Parts: sequence; structure tokens; C-alpha cells
Amino acid sequence: MIKYPNGQIYLEDETKIDKRKHKNKTEEQINREHYLKANMGMNFESDVSKSCEYYKNQNLALIYKRPTPIKVVKMDTVKRQMIKEAYFQEKSVTDYVGLYKGKYIDFECKETIHNSIPYKMIREQQYLHLEKVIQMGGIGFFLVSFKMKQEVYLLKASIILDEIKVKHHPGFKYEFFKEKGILVKRGYNPPYMLLDAIDIAFNDILNK
Repeated sequence: MIKYPNGQIYLEDETKIDKRKHKNKTEEQINREHYLKANMGMNFESDVSKSCEYYKNQNLALIYKRPTPIKVVKMDTVKRQMIKEAYFQEKSVTDYVGLYKGKYIDFECKETIHNSIPYKMIREQQYLHLEKVIQMGGIGFFLVSFKMKQEVYLLKASIILDEIKVKHHPGFKYEFFKEKGILVKRGYNPPYMLLDAIDIAFNDILNK
């Protein structure tokens, strides 16, 4: 069991079905959505991490997944490596951090089974953090996977931050990423051609 600093329990199972949203859907569609939500982000982040590992081994970039800081308060007395109770020590910021072509890299991964990313998926501490990264000359962006379309887009954090300030709509639609973002091509090794997309999106910064 993991708890937040205020004592609220962190629920690992976030796959409960909202009956209102599924009112007009078939049982097969509901079950498929349930399955996709249960596995949300796992394969995506795994492939991103494999891509980063490939780039590290090729001495092209040094990018790591940022660990979520937790404080362990109770261990299993029988299984010594099993945590029974822990607390998040602080709010997490972005998922990945590193260096590429001498520039600081910082980005957040998001995945959705829908055709949009709602504002609530981007936590306040994340966009405030990325705002600081940009102010200090770093490279910040969002890597968004539209699972049903099997497409991943890289979008500059500055673009999303500008939209968040005006909030003209409840979130960011797929078309928004397709128009303003960079499609990240798939590969075998690395699974995602991440550096190619970074080169295109941040050409002006990387070639100064």
C-alpha cells in the first residue's frame, strides 16, 4: 500500500468503469477499454526507456527515467524485498531527464485511448516545472501516445504551456498534436526514433 503525504491512499487500480461514459457501448467495447486502461502507459514507457538505453549505449544521448521518490515505512517480515506500506515524499514532476548535444532534456510521457488529452492529465507541478526548464534554456516537451491510432507525437512544452494559460477548450485533441507536433517514427532498435523527432522540433536550439 502506498500513501500520499496527506494520508490518502494511492489506488493502483484505476480501471473502474464509469457507467455514464459507457452507457451506449457494447460489452465487448467496454471490456476492451477496461483492458487498455489497465495497461495504460506500461508498454509505451517501456519502449521509450529502451530507446533511451539504446541511445546511451551508442553514446548519442544520456536520458534516464526519473524515479518517483517514496519513503518506505513498512517492509514484509517474510519477503524481505516486498514493501507493505510507503508514502510519496513529494509530488512527481516529469518522467525523463537527460542530456543531448550538450542540452538539458526534460519531458513527460502521456498515453490515452481517446482522441484527446484533457487538461487534468497534465498536473500543475509538471507544467510549472517545464516552464522553469524553458526559462533556463533547456529542452522541454511532451511525448504523447494515442494508443488506438498507434501514433506518438512530440510536442514542445512551450506550445502546451501557452494553451494552458488561455484554456479556450477542455483539452488537447488528436488533431492539435498532428498539426503542431512531430510524429515520432517507430523502429526496431530503438523502438522510437526519439532523437530524430527532437532534432526536428528543436533544430534552432540544438544548432546554436
